[in-house]
Amino acid sequence: MIAKLQEYMNGSRIPLLFRRRNGIVYFQSQIEIAREDGLCAGRYCEFDKISADAPLEEIGMIAKRMLARFHELSDLTIDEFKALTGCDDIEAFEDEQRQQICRFIGAKNGKELRLSYDECSVDYLVVKDHYAFVLDYVYQEGRKKWNDSSLSTGEKGVLTFSAPLEFDNDVAPERLGEMILEAFDRSRKMAEVKSSGVCPPKEIDLFEGTIVEVTPPKDKHFADYDDAGVGEIYQDYAYIAREGSESSADFLLTAAPEIYEDLSCDNIRSAWLEAFGKADELDVTETEYGIFRYRAEFRNKKMYRIAYFRELNDGTALECCLELTSPSKKKKLTEKLPEIFEKFALDCKIK
Repeated sequence: MIAKLQEYMNGSRIPLLFRRRNGIVYFQSQIEIAREDGLCAGRYCEFDKISADAPLEEIGMIAKRMLARFHELSDLTIDEFKALTGCDDIEAFEDEQRQQICRFIGAKNGKELRLSYDECSVDYLVVKDHYAFVLDYVYQEGRKKWNDSSLSTGEKGVLTFSAPLEFDNDVAPERLGEMILEAFDRSRKMAEVKSSGVCPPKEIDLFEGTIVEVTPPKDKHFADYDDAGVGEIYQDYAYIAREGSESSADFLLTAAPEIYEDLSCDNIRSAWLEAFGKADELDVTETEYGIFRYRAEFRNKKMYRIAYFRELNDGTALECCLELTSPSKKKKLTEKLPEIFEKFALDCKIK
C-alpha cells in the first residue's frame, strides 16, 4: 500500500473487520481517506459475506481478495475518494455508509452491530508488511455490556493462547480461512471469561524453580496485578470496589519476608507482632490445608490478615495471605472476603 497519512499514523492500518452471526461471516474492508495535511478525513468501506460453513479456502479467498483491494487503493486522497464514490461530502458519505453496513449485515442499528455479533479484525503493520489478528469482543458486567480487544494471544491474567494468529501476503487461502474462524472462537472465549468475572488458573515460576498454580478469586471486583512490582511478591489480586478506586484488600502470594527463621508458630507470631504492631486478636496454628502447613490470623485497628504458610525446598517460607487495612472501616469486606480467600488458598497447587 501507499501510505498518505502523516508519518506518526503510518505504523499500522486495520484493513479488514470480520463479523459473524447466524452462520454468516461478514467482511468489511477499511480504506483511510487522507486530507492534504496528512490527517485522517474518514474511511471508505467495501463489503462481502459467506456462510461460516463454507470451505476454509473460500472464506480465505474473500479475505485475500479484499486485502489485495486494500493495497490497490492504499490511503485515498480527497480527490481519489471523490473520483471513486462520486461524492463531495465525506461526512454525509460516512453517515450513509454506517446505515449501509447495518442493512448489509442485517443489524437494526449501530448498537446492535456493536454488541450482538462475534467480531475480530486484522492489523496491518505497514513497515513490516505483515498482518496480525486482533480479538474484538463484548463482555457483560451486571446489566452493562462493554467492548474490548486484545492481541490474538489473549490477555495476561485473563486468558492466553499459545500461538499468535499472524500471516503475510503469501498465506494460503485455506490457512487464512482457518485463522479467521479461530480468531472468532478466541474472541468468544475472551468474552465468556471476561463476562464471568473469573479468570483461568495461572502458573507462577518461583525463583528456586518451584511452580505454583493459583486460581484467581471468583469475584469480578478482583484485578490481576501480577507481582505488583515488588520483589517479594509473586502474585497480587487486588480487590477494587469501584472502577478507578484504590485497592481495598489484596490476596497475596509472597516470599514471607518478615519471617527470617525456621517456620514455626512461635516465629510467625513474633514476626507478625514486630511487623504489624500489638494485636487485638492473634491466632497461629499448625494445620494441613492444601499445600500449606501453618495458618495465622491477625487483627488490630490498622490491619486484618489471614495467611497460610509452607516451607519450600530451599528453606524459603511461602505465604498466601489476605491483607486488609483499616478493617473497622471495611466491615462488609471483613465478612465477605475470608470465605473467598479460604477457597483461594486451598486451590493453590505445587506443580
